[in-house]
Amino acid sequence: MEQWNLKLFALIHQGAGQQPLVDGLAIFFAEGGPYLLMLVLVVCWLVAKDERRPTLLEATEAGLLGLLTNQFLALLICYPRPFMVGFGTPLIPHAPENSFPSDHATLMLSVAIYLLFSWGWRGSGLLLLLMALATAWGRVYVGIHFPLDMLGSLLVALFCSGLVLWQRGLLTSLNGRLVRLYHGLNDALIQGGKSLRG
Repeated sequence: MEQWNLKLFALIHQGAGQQPLVDGLAIFFAEGGPYLLMLVLVVCWLVAKDERRPTLLEATEAGLLGLLTNQFLALLICYPRPFMVGFGTPLIPHAPENSFPSDHATLMLSVAIYLLFSWGWRGSGLLLLLMALATAWGRVYVGIHFPLDMLGSLLVALFCSGLVLWQRGLLTSLNGRLVRLYHGLNDALIQGGKSLRG
């Protein structure tokens, strides 16, 4: 497994720092993946009807559970980043810390997988899955993660999205309140805007 990990890292990372267009694309996804995720979720939330919004909250909760799981795994598994053990040259600065699994990939994959298995959200899930894969590639290409970190992220994402999907009934009440809270805040902002204009 370790030999496969190193060989695949070398294959993906080769040419890094020598191909401006590819370097820029990799850095964009490596650093901007979670921001793209937030943008897609916000747009989906704004165009969705109320009955579909709880699914977006559940997908977000799957992502947060993935990040929490990563923190727990970091206490059990200490795996260095490539540049910490002399592999590759990172294209972006990063603290020398545990790299397994990748938080970026885990967050994006958890949300994407949840939506892929949710009725009516498969198109958004596919779009986010492509973004997640681009982010995973970018973080390996720029030299701050190994491919094994991404495999770990995929397993965590499958577990967390599956767990939330299985137990989503427990979140119904909470998410219903969050949707109502959104409407309350939205109505208050509208009324405040009317008062200012008046």
